[in-house]
Amino acid sequence: MRASIPISAFVAAIVGFGGTLALIIAAAVAVGANRAETASWVTAICLAMALETAWLSWRTKMPVITAWSTPGAALVAASSGFTMGDAVGAFVVTALLLIATGLFKPLTRLISRIPASVASGMLAGIVVGFAVNAVKTIPAAPGWCCR
Repeated sequence: MRASIPISAFVAAIVGFGGTLALIIAAAVAVGANRAETASWVTAICLAMALETAWLSWRTKMPVITAWSTPGAALVAASSGFTMGDAVGAFVVTALLLIATGLFKPLTRLISRIPASVASGMLAGIVVGFAVNAVKTIPAAPGWCCR
């Protein structure tokens, strides 16, 4: 096996994990989670991803990397006025809907008809707030961005 294959998989996993971790933490903060609850969220998500990845890779006999719902985390992080219970309930309902999407072919076909540009635009509309806020922090610590 060429060295580029596992290196590519490693880079994809780190980028996918690191990019979304900030959204998960922001979502936890948005619903008022304390440090222990935030750590619990991150741990549960990491363990779930590890189990899914291992099972799917074993079942398909090929490398599979699973991911968490970036749009869902971004939406929770961009919201306000919700409690931890509301957020957990929203994630449970979302998980059930995602499972239904995978199990019922008519629903899968219906969702696949959503244009990628529309789905990307919806995600961008949520994530742009994070990018703007990141730029707004530059005056507070200009040395961090200009090293």
